[in-house]
Amino acid sequence: MTTQLLAEAQEIVDKKNLTVIDYNRFSQIGNLITNDELLFYYGNLSEAFELRLPEIAKEVGNYSFVKD
Repeated sequence: MTTQLLAEAQEIVDKKNLTVIDYNRFSQIGNLITNDELLFYYGNLSEAFELRLPEIAKEVGNYSFVKD
């Protein structure tokens, strides 16, 4: 199941247009992955996703959707 989660995270990062729903799901996936090796790969995807946060903020109007 965790490899499926990693694949889903990759699909989210690869999407043409990201939404707050994508942000929330990506965050949930990070909480569900427990395997250290897969967490390493998720971390790489997370860095790529973080670079795309301005796209979501542009649609929302701010960064209020970002959770700590």
